[in-house]
Amino acid sequence: MIAREERVPRSLRRFAVPIGIALLAYVILVPLTSTDTAQQAGLPLLADKLWFRIATTVAMFVVMASAWNIIGGLTGYASFGNVAFFGLGAYTVGVLVSSRSWPFPLALILAPVTASLFALIVGIPLLRLRGHYFAVATLGIGVAVGEVVNNLAPLGASTGLFLPIVRSDLLFFYLMLGAAAVAVLSTWLILRTRFGYGLLAIRENEEAAKIIGVNTNLYKVAAFCIAAALTGLAGGIFAQWNSFINQENVFAISDNVQMILMAVVGGAGTVLGPVAGAISLELIIQTLAGGGSKAVYSQIGLGVLLAVCVIFIPRGVIDFFGGQSRLSLQYLRQTLRETSA
Repeated sequence: MIAREERVPRSLRRFAVPIGIALLAYVILVPLTSTDTAQQAGLPLLADKLWFRIATTVAMFVVMASAWNIIGGLTGYASFGNVAFFGLGAYTVGVLVSSRSWPFPLALILAPVTASLFALIVGIPLLRLRGHYFAVATLGIGVAVGEVVNNLAPLGASTGLFLPIVRSDLLFFYLMLGAAAVAVLSTWLILRTRFGYGLLAIRENEEAAKIIGVNTNLYKVAAFCIAAALTGLAGGIFAQWNSFINQENVFAISDNVQMILMAVVGGAGTVLGPVAGAISLELIIQTLAGGGSKAVYSQIGLGVLLAVCVIFIPRGVIDFFGGQSRLSLQYLRQTLRETSA
């Protein structure tokens, strides 16, 4: 039997609309005020430049985690190479803006196109693999693309690319917020189409999906390309926002691991799971951030916290706060019994 994506629990639906309206009004209206005025008025978070940048970073990871969720959470193919799409989107904008003097909006349009075309080329052979074979292959692609870019002189090689500085945090906040909205809306729409049901069928049992008439190869490649396009869009915005890109900041495997953790901790296979995961984990990371020995302890603390989350809430944060905490505790007791047996 095909497992459909669970609807938002009733306890969450009751508060979703007013909370959503309040948050939307907050993120739209607060940035429109000047920093000085906002601070005098006592407005928190986004009125401060640090929190403003953190909010943009959170929105970026919402895009990346939601994009990974389409191929990993809905389709069941855990990709460890999505960072390649982020980097390709970033370098598309970087090369066109810095070397070809293209306007940023026009270059940004080509970022998701480049990423999705690359996903189409590599996805056709890669998606014939399954399980850990697919995961390792995508990891190799992500590393290989980064190394190639790092050794091409037209792409700045190891020096990287410098883009014209655009001093408008407000612009990039709204761009990344818009990209996050597109990513979440895309997931919501996919789950309400024949295509979405086909992806869920592939996740549950690919052979059975073929028997009932799902074109599994086409569906998998399409999901891979959609995930690539969204990730490439985030990469393109990041390139101009950061004004500098190189292999280390756009092809970092740690970013790929982070987007996967955000989707899984929040609730893989759901619409709002990646959003909850991105917000909670990024805020935790920023809280624990530091240098030297503090950085080591913060990473250890984050690892322990993630382990606890996986044990207590294996279905994700969205499921836990949706009234399923009792099921999570039952799962914990069952796991402990099986371990001690």
